[in-house]
Amino acid sequence: MFNKTMIWTTIVASLFTLASLKVLHFFNFIKWSPVGWGKKWLFLGSSHEGWKWIVLLIVLLLAFGIFYAAARMAVNVPPSVTAISISIIATLAIEWTILSPGTLWGGLKSISIPFFSTIAIVSRFVTGTAVFMKKNFD
Repeated sequence: MFNKTMIWTTIVASLFTLASLKVLHFFNFIKWSPVGWGKKWLFLGSSHEGWKWIVLLIVLLLAFGIFYAAARMAVNVPPSVTAISISIIATLAIEWTILSPGTLWGGLKSISIPFFSTIAIVSRFVTGTAVFMKKNFD
């Protein structure tokens, strides 16, 4: 199950996502802080922002590792379909929980298109790699 391709894919996807979140936040493409969740947790509330980014990197590594393993099981579904559906669900879930809009229309209007694009790119990269490796090397 664990091979070099899975490890490198999750590392690259996590680092790209982390860098993209930093850029999106710096240029105000997203209205929330990627490490703003650290204020709610007692053990990270008063720590340096760098530690929050490291914890976010670890969470992303785990999430993309699980996503890679799940994408290997969906070999019969085209990677583009899997990636776009996961991107839509993930973007809606992340931004809905962070922004907590009052109405459905307000929630749909508040979605960041650059954030969705970033999630779609990373999802396509992970699913494409997982399906390719499963079909050709297993």
